[in-house]
Amino acid sequence: MTTPAVILTPRATVIIDWITLAGWDTTQETGYPLLPGSEIVTMPDKAVFITGAGGPGYTTEEGGTDAWSFQARVRGPEDDPLAAEAAAQLLDYMILHGPHPVTVDGVPVLNVQRLGSPPSPLPLDPSDRRFEFTCNYILTTGGG
Repeated sequence: MTTPAVILTPRATVIIDWITLAGWDTTQETGYPLLPGSEIVTMPDKAVFITGAGGPGYTTEEGGTDAWSFQARVRGPEDDPLAAEAAAQLLDYMILHGPHPVTVDGVPVLNVQRLGSPPSPLPLDPSDRRFEFTCNYILTTGGG
């Protein structure tokens, strides 16, 4: 029995590449780099962490579409809560108005929507003073 050759791209990579395609500024100097995973590293100062969070799964009986959820966690510069909030709101807008349908890393992205409220602040770590906002989304794939 032979297994078909399938290249699987990590979901965080697909999401990061899709947000980049939407026009997000990933440079450290002028924007917020997109980083994968649930480990929240201490550097760089400004960053967006993309973490997969399950999701509804197949949204049709035939398995023609699949929906993943992900969290976008925006961390702003030290002692600047407004910069973090503005970046989170801009990211939210770009995600909700990003390109679709489009194929990213071989994955057809059909739709992206917010799962609940707009970006919300996380508790501030007084020893760190970098403000963070988080929001959850659903990305629907398939039909390709």
